[in-house]
Amino acid sequence: MIIGYNFSKIEASKAKEISGNVDISSSVRIISVEEKEIEVLNKQKVLEIGFEFTVEYKNGFGKIEMNGTLLHDSKETKDAIKMWKKEKKLPEGIDLEVKNFLFKKCLTLAIILADEIRFPSPLPFPVVVPAKKEESKGYIG
Repeated sequence: MIIGYNFSKIEASKAKEISGNVDISSSVRIISVEEKEIEVLNKQKVLEIGFEFTVEYKNGFGKIEMNGTLLHDSKETKDAIKMWKKEKKLPEGIDLEVKNFLFKKCLTLAIILADEIRFPSPLPFPVVVPAKKEESKGYIG
């Protein structure tokens, strides 16, 4: 369970004006995993996971970057620390939960940042179009 998160860096940079079609990619990368002791009702050990999130506008148009940490509480804390030290990976359940959370939080913020620097949204929005007029169906004999 994710119990908190914090950004240490949020940056949106525009290298040049966008013209034509642009490819946009979003990625999240886990950069560190450490055990941290916190005190809520009692002392407990949780995972402190460092992350980097990037939205890249291809062909050198610009990018949006976010760095930070999140706290994850799990029964697998000890196993996750061992796996990270050995393989630089997290157990699949924790990895999926963390990355899905980060995509949701970071992409939401990236939409706002992209709008502020006049870049296309990293997620496509639905487009409302006029309703089609029904053609009259006359009798052809």
